[in-house]
Amino acid sequence: MNTTLEQVQSELLNLIRVAQEGEEVVITDHGQAIAKLVGVPQPNPSSSRQAWLARLARLRESTATGKAKPTSEEILEDLRSERV
Repeated sequence: MNTTLEQVQSELLNLIRVAQEGEEVVITDHGQAIAKLVGVPQPNPSSSRQAWLARLARLRESTATGKAKPTSEEILEDLRSERV
């Protein structure tokens, strides 16, 4: 879509909506292209989160030693019992 600088000044919100829908808006002044308005692709957080969780699970499996370690709560409980 092409538009003039004057149109941009009067219809900016509508042009932003057009760009958000995926269309490029080329802004011209005296017939010369001076700028381009494009939408920013929105990330899909749920799919990237799912991919991250899957990578984390694979990492945990590949680095697991099979040894059981005490939890932080168990360590704190042991330290408290030593004070008494």
